[in-house]
Amino acid sequence: MRPRLRWSDLPESIRLRVQHRLGAEVSWTIPCTGGFSPSTAEIVAADTGRRLFVKAVRAEDNPDSPRMNRAEAHALAHIPSSAPVPAFVDAFTDGDWFVLVTEVGPGQTPAQPWTGDDLDHVLDALDHLQSVCTPNPVPDLPRAADALAEDFLGFSRIAEDRPPGLDPWILEHLRDLELAEERGLAAIDGETLCHLDVRADNLLIAPGGGVSVVDWAHACRGPRWLDALLFLGTVEDRHGELAVSARIDELMTHHGLPRRTGTDVLCAFLGFFVDAARRPDPESVPGLGAHRARYAEWLVPLIRLRRRTEMRA
Repeated sequence: MRPRLRWSDLPESIRLRVQHRLGAEVSWTIPCTGGFSPSTAEIVAADTGRRLFVKAVRAEDNPDSPRMNRAEAHALAHIPSSAPVPAFVDAFTDGDWFVLVTEVGPGQTPAQPWTGDDLDHVLDALDHLQSVCTPNPVPDLPRAADALAEDFLGFSRIAEDRPPGLDPWILEHLRDLELAEERGLAAIDGETLCHLDVRADNLLIAPGGGVSVVDWAHACRGPRWLDALLFLGTVEDRHGELAVSARIDELMTHHGLPRRTGTDVLCAFLGFFVDAARRPDPESVPGLGAHRARYAEWLVPLIRLRRRTEMRA
């Protein structure tokens, strides 16, 4: 993975403005790991104990990053303070740079592999987040169905251009998976603020179980259950110890939906990963294809299990 930019890479004018927000000179920094953007992802701290999180990037580092960071700043500026999200502090342009500053969320990225307790903490936090963010408080956000319209039709592209080495189960059930992804895309309408990229890299868990949801570049409007469902689709549970499929069923039942709706949306999610994994990595984001292939590998057994169970129901 390409090394991230650091605090020392930023122009003095940016560092001075951030220090003004900090209220003191920066005495030390902590780089944050995870994710794929070359943006800085760094905690800056003063001897007073005050800390801020700084994300800064130029288009030359990654053409998409400034747009994504602006979208995140827009979302954070409107998310209620009662949500489990680090508070917005500042966002500004300085020459070619776009800079986003927030408070520091408590905790650390969750240890991997997942534990049942940490999954419970995250699902509780997402339920609370989307309770306080229904109706959606952020203006001018796209609908989830529009934001995912291309990504969630991956199996239709695979059917037209089948990659070599396609999983035999996917190949055997390709037409059914095409129909499922179409149903899944049609199901994700709603008026709740959705993060759309909840995964381990974008979560902080404090020792007491408190959770912060970070990195809001893909915020959109969708159903209350969407983030929790897609999050569970990123959890490896090859042997069923974490009961991910049962947790998905509980989520669907809680929101008054048939279990198959969850499976259909996960089929669309799988189609995105399988289709996207075969594309060349962007030069600025090496390793992205391998990341997507890994999620696809985890999702196939989950969906196979759910489809077998639903056929017997």
